[in-house]
Amino acid sequence: MGVKNCPECGKLFMENPSGLCPACYKQEEIYEHKIGEYLREFGKSSVEEIHKATGVKEKVILRMLKSGRLFAEGQNLVNYPCDMCGAPIYEGRLCSKCGSDFTKQVKEVWKTDERSVDSQRGVRMYTKDK
Repeated sequence: MGVKNCPECGKLFMENPSGLCPACYKQEEIYEHKIGEYLREFGKSSVEEIHKATGVKEKVILRMLKSGRLFAEGQNLVNYPCDMCGAPIYEGRLCSKCGSDFTKQVKEVWKTDERSVDSQRGVRMYTKDK
């Protein structure tokens, strides 16, 4: 356990599992309660809608979402933008289309790497002792 700066307010604090200073963690719990009330009333919402209705920063909502604090009965009630295209998603970092595109690109890179390795297998390097 070391000393760390709070990502929200910048104050020094002893590291803890939340990653926030005690004051910001307490504020985040208040935000979580406020967001929970909003979601119970309105159901599935986007991060932007929650931000406008509650005043909680989008960055804080996304952090809560990614840490698993905004789930109800095993399902995610909040959608947020895909990291690549911005389409609304409920889990992960990429929508299914961007995820499959990314997988295709990785497979293509692996194929080209395998070809270059195969072409080098027949090449030998010899050294001569002086």
